[in-house]
Amino acid sequence: MTELSQDELTILMIAATGEPMMPIGRWEQPAKSLVAKGLLKPHPRAGDPTGHFNLHITPEGAAAAEQGENDSYRAVLNVGATIQHEQRKARKHAEQIAVQLVDLAEASSKVTGDTKVDALRRWSEIILTRALEMTR
Repeated sequence: MTELSQDELTILMIAATGEPMMPIGRWEQPAKSLVAKGLLKPHPRAGDPTGHFNLHITPEGAAAAEQGENDSYRAVLNVGATIQHEQRKARKHAEQIAVQLVDLAEASSKVTGDTKVDALRRWSEIILTRALEMTR
C-alpha cells in the first residue's frame, strides 16, 4: 500500500462510507493526491461536469482505507498491550517493595521499640526522599 498521510487516510475513511468528497480548504491537496494515486476518482454530474467536486472512492481506495484502518487499529492494540504489560510490571515491583518495606519495618521495630506502623512511616519518608534525590 502507498504510504498515506493522516489527512489522506481520513478522506478515504470518510469516502469509504459512501460520501462523495470535495477537494476544498484543508482537504484540497490530500484529495488531489488521492486522485493522482488512483484512490479517488471524479464523477461528473450536471452541476460539476468535470467531477472535480464529486470525488468517489475507487476499489483500490477502499482497500487502502481498510488497510489504514486496520493499521490504526493494530497500533492502538499494540499500545494497549504495551501499557498493560508495563502496568503488570509496575504492580509486581510495587508488591516487592511493599514486602521489603514490611520486612524493614519489622526489623527496625525490634531494635527501636517503635510500632511497625511508625517504623514503616519513618522508613517510607527516608526512602522517598532518597528516591527523589536519585531522580534528579
